[in-house]
Amino acid sequence: MVKHIVMWKLKEYACGNTKEKNAQIIKEKLESLKDKIPGILKIEVGIDFSKTENSADVVLRHLTCVF
Repeated sequence: MVKHIVMWKLKEYACGNTKEKNAQIIKEKLESLKDKIPGILKIEVGIDFSKTENSADVVLRHLTCVF
């Protein structure tokens, strides 16, 4: 099993949306991948709630079964 953790810092505005809106869009799209990619056992996506300078805006954690 392999665990990946990926963190993103987003721009304040991109594609006509705020950072918060884009974070929600990214979360929904990443979570939808679980049923589309074989081997992914679990996907967790978090959106920053602390709003500190050093925190990531979106964090992805997923477990993948290695075949």
